[in-house]
This record gives sequence, structure tokens and C-alpha cells, in this order.
Amino acid sequence: MSQYIYSSSESVVLSLCKEVEYIKNRSKSINYSLKTCQNKLLSKRLRLELYKLNKSRLKILNISDSLLRTNCSELSFEFLSEITKRSGYFQQI
Repeated sequence: MSQYIYSSSESVVLSLCKEVEYIKNRSKSINYSLKTCQNKLLSKRLRLELYKLNKSRLKILNISDSLLRTNCSELSFEFLSEITKRSGYFQQI
């Protein structure tokens, strides 16, 4: 049973890491688009999407910090926390 729980936690961490990577890449793309965008309505939509992505990133950061506090010896939780914190660099508005 312990092996099953470990496998589940791995898949949760992997899914969250993939989500953080998506948020990072999408944020980078939105910031690039905002620099060249001439349309005010489109700029507003892009800023709203960037805001929502940042909210999602912060939720994942809270989850990773919570997992890290309860399982401080797990390297995968430390990794998730670190990549989530680093992805904040792309959340410029």
C-alpha cells in the first residue's frame, strides 16, 4: 500500500510541474504579445489571462508549500516548490 501512495504523489507532483511549465511558457508568450499589441481590447484580454495564470501559479505554490511542510524529506516536493517560485519571474504585467 505504501508503494501505491508514493506512485500517486509522484503523479500529482508531475502534473503540477507540467502545469507550472505551461503557465511559465504561456506567460512568456503573453508578455511578448503585450509588447507588440496595438489593440486595447486585446491587451486587456491578455492582461486578464496573465492575471488568471498568476492566480493559478500562486495556488500551486500554496499547494507545494503545504506538501513540503508535511513531507519535508521528499525531494520531489522541494523541486515542485522551487520551479513554482522561479516561474514567478514571467508573471510581469
